[in-house]
Formats: sequence, structure tokens, C-alpha cells
Amino acid sequence: MPENLARYVVSGPAQICFSGGRTSAYMLHQVLCANCGLPRDCFVVFQNTGKEREETLAFVDECARRWSVPVAWIEWTGFIEGRAQRFCTYQLVTFETAARHGEPFAAMARATNMLPNPAARLCTINLKMRASSAYMRAQGFEEWDSVIGIRADEPRRVARMMDPARDNSNGVPVLPLVRANVTKADVLAFWRAQPFDLQLDPMGDLGNCDCCFLKAHHKIVRALVAEPWRADWWIGQESAEHGATFRNDRPPYRDLKREALFYARQIPLALEDTDEAPLVDCFCGD
Repeated sequence: MPENLARYVVSGPAQICFSGGRTSAYMLHQVLCANCGLPRDCFVVFQNTGKEREETLAFVDECARRWSVPVAWIEWTGFIEGRAQRFCTYQLVTFETAARHGEPFAAMARATNMLPNPAARLCTINLKMRASSAYMRAQGFEEWDSVIGIRADEPRRVARMMDPARDNSNGVPVLPLVRANVTKADVLAFWRAQPFDLQLDPMGDLGNCDCCFLKAHHKIVRALVAEPWRADWWIGQESAEHGATFRNDRPPYRDLKREALFYARQIPLALEDTDEAPLVDCFCGD
């Protein structure tokens, strides 16, 4: 086995976290190659929040079909009554039946009576980490590895994942792309050589989760210039009974939409880049 491919050898029990992006799909492909298929007691898990773009859902489905790998599509459905919130329920769905209008996300916000924010990323914690943990417990495991698609050129994310003080009750992080020194350029080169790809611009502002509050202000506005209607679900959540916004350090989504509509009327469109970086440290990444 080539030395680089050996970095992708994994053993169960483990969940292979498939976010629906190019990076995690590349990682999955390499794991399948290195292990001659899906290793025993390893499960490919895609956690659907209902806010993933249709292109992402189609990509997950196509990877599963082309590579003949089973992917567990799971959706958070609630907390277990009488137990701590870290214990939740989930349902298995398919590409055809997966939520597409934010239903799991909205249900979680109602159950917690608050909206996620950069300091309390309840969407990542509940809809992804805890939902997949419930799935792994249902397979009969109390401890497992979480094989995550974080690249070598994401040092801050790597440091947070490998922090000795990190709570690993939702799986011990395993980062094969870091071991193999894979960068974004490597991932994009791989997909350029494939017969199919995720139908989202790798240099664009869309991402897997549409209008995610962790994206930089200017990136959300740019995305809304082309598709202003995508703000409506987020506006509805900020107008709901929670009485809160996703972030208190910038305008609410109704103002971001208004800003996008203003720029859309300008010829030519001029949006300045800023140094604001997206606050990404979850399973929703590439």
C-alpha cells in the first residue's frame, strides 16, 4: 500500500463523518481505497439539518451510489424525556425523504427555546454531534472514533480538535487528512479528475448550509444578492418566539437581505472584501 494511502487505514468502531462537502467526500474515498471498502464496525454518517443545499444532498447520494458505500442519513428528532439534553432521538431518512425546509433545525430551536450562536453552536452540537452519537449507541457502542475531514491547512481547527481538554464523548477525533498532509488544493485537484463533482463553486460563498450564521457578513450578502429568498427561513427563525438573533455582533437576517437587495440594484455590483473570517468548527465544513 502506498505510504500516503496508509494514513487512511481506520478500524472500528468509528463513524466516518460525511458533511456533504468535497473535503469529507475525498476523505471517504481515500478511506474506502485504503481499507478495500468500508471497514468493519465503521459507519458513514450524514447528519441532515434541513438547511443543506439541494446540491449537497445530491452529492451525498451520488457518492454513495458511485462508490457502493452505505450512508446513514440521520435527522435529529428530539431530546429523550427525563434525560440530560445530550441524549437525543433521531430518525433515518433517505435522499428522497430528507428534510429540505429546515424542519430538524427549527424543531431543535423550539425544544431549546433559543437560537444557536457563535458561542453556543446548538445546531452542530445537537443536530450533528449528538444525533450521530445516538446513532452509534444504537449500533451497540459506548465509545468510538470520529473520522473527520479536517485538512492539514486548517491548523486552528486541528488544534481545537486535538486539544487534550476537549470533550470526546461524541467520538475521539481521527484526522486522516492531517496525517496525509492534504490541503484544499489537493482536494480540488482530485475532484477535477473525477467524472462527477459537487455542483457548488469551490471558491464561492454558498457552502453546504445555506446562509449559515457562521459565515462572514459579506459572504452571506453576496450569496443573497443572487438568491435573496434564502434569507427568509432565517428571518422567520429570528422572528419566532425565541426573541433572539443568531448573532448580536452584526445586523439580523432581515437587514442582510435588505443589504443584498440594495447591492443587487447597483451596476456594477461592488462588495468589498473584509478580513472577517467564517467561524467554522463543526461537521458542516467541506
